[in-house]
Amino acid sequence: MTCASAGETAKTPDFAVLFSEAYGIVGEIKEGFPREERSFISHFERLKKYDQPLEFRAGLGRGLIPAVHDIVLIVPLRDAQEIVTRLEARLADKALSFERQPVVFEWTYDSDASEYIFRKVALQTGDFRDAAVPEAIRLSKYFSERGTSLKITPDKIKDLKASWQFCNDMPPVIYTLVFLWTKILYQLLNDRQRNDWRRRDPRKAIWIEFHLDQLKEVIEQFYPFRWGHWTEWNRSALDALVQGGLARKTAEDRYAVGYRNLTREVGEPRQAGRTGLSEYARILATYVCRQRGEAASAPVDGGEPRQGRLFDQAQGDKVPG
Repeated sequence: MTCASAGETAKTPDFAVLFSEAYGIVGEIKEGFPREERSFISHFERLKKYDQPLEFRAGLGRGLIPAVHDIVLIVPLRDAQEIVTRLEARLADKALSFERQPVVFEWTYDSDASEYIFRKVALQTGDFRDAAVPEAIRLSKYFSERGTSLKITPDKIKDLKASWQFCNDMPPVIYTLVFLWTKILYQLLNDRQRNDWRRRDPRKAIWIEFHLDQLKEVIEQFYPFRWGHWTEWNRSALDALVQGGLARKTAEDRYAVGYRNLTREVGEPRQAGRTGLSEYARILATYVCRQRGEAASAPVDGGEPRQGRLFDQAQGDKVPG
C-alpha cells in the first residue's frame, strides 16, 4: 500500500496496517545497518519521512489519516540487539530524534520447528502507542507487557503470499530470474516454440525478443496482485542474463533471451531427484556467475557484452534481428 502526507508524493513503506480510524502502523524491513556511525544515523533518518501525519489507503480509493500511527522496523535477529543499543545511544545524545520513535522487531527462521519468529527487541524505549485499540488485541500488551513472540509457519501465509505482495524492496536478482524463467518467459513463446520447449533439450535455445513494457504487461496479466517496480527489477535480472551469456540487449530496454528448458546444465548428465524452483535457481546462478566476469570485460560491437561459450554450445533459433 502507499501512504502520503497532504500535498506530498505518496510514500511506499514495506508494509502498512490500518487498524481503525484512530490507529495504524507503517513498517520497514531492513537487512541491516551500516557500522560507520554517520551512515548509521543517515539510514535511520530516512525513517523520518514516516514521522508525520500520513494518509493511509483505506480501501475503495478512500484515504484516511489515523489520529496515531507508529513506525515498525524489522531486522534480522543476528544484528537486532546491536542496532537497538546504537539507536538508543543516538537518541540519548540527540543525534537522532523522533516524535514517533521506531519500534524495532527481530526475526529469525527456526528450521527445526519450520516457523518464522518475530519479537520485539528487548531494552528499547520505543513502544506502541495503541491505547485506541481494544485491549485484547493491543500490540503493546502482546509484545511489550507479555514479551510474547509471533510464530508463523509457512503454510499459514503461502496462499496469501502467492497472491499479494508483502514487501516493496527489490528482490534478489536470482529470485526475479527464476520467476521470469519459470512463470513469464514461456508466455511469450508461439506454438512452434512451445513444442520445441516441451522436448526438454537444454541445448535448444529458443530466441524470444521483447521490450520491458511487454514483459511488465504479461506479469500484470497473469499475476495482477504482485505489484512491484517490475521495470527496474526486470532490467536488473535481464542485465544479469546478458552478462552471463544467456541474453543480448538489442536496444534500450529491449532484450533477446535464449530461452531453454533448463532441466539441467548444458553437458550435465540427467540426475534423478533434482527438480523444482531451487534447481532452476542453481542452474541460472551457475550460468550467470560463471560467465559474468568474462562477458562483462570483453565488449564488442559498441559495448555490448561478448556472448560466451553457452551460446556456442547451444543449438537453436537464430537471434532475432
